[in-house]
Amino acid sequence: MSTKSTIAIALTALAAGAAIGLLLAPASGAETRKKLAKKGSDLKDRLADMLDEGGELIEKLKGDAKDLADKAKDTANTAKDRVKDAASEAASSARSTANGGYKG
Repeated sequence: MSTKSTIAIALTALAAGAAIGLLLAPASGAETRKKLAKKGSDLKDRLADMLDEGGELIEKLKGDAKDLADKAKDTANTAKDRVKDAASEAASSARSTANGGYKG
């Protein structure tokens, strides 16, 4: 289940609980409607804040992922260069040994 779905379910449950609580509380119809409107407005504001935070988090994670990918690429290139250098040194050493020959 995605994070958005989880947040939506949590907010829906919270709103339903608040609405049921207000409807069961002893108050006049006008007072209850005001409370419901206030709770709805509060929930809307909360949801907007959560979506903003989620967007900021996604952007941060994208940046972190790019940084990690760049570091991985640099590490792979460094390793490739080291392997090339080691292979070149080994080949050079083998040629030296072969050219010097075995004098037995």
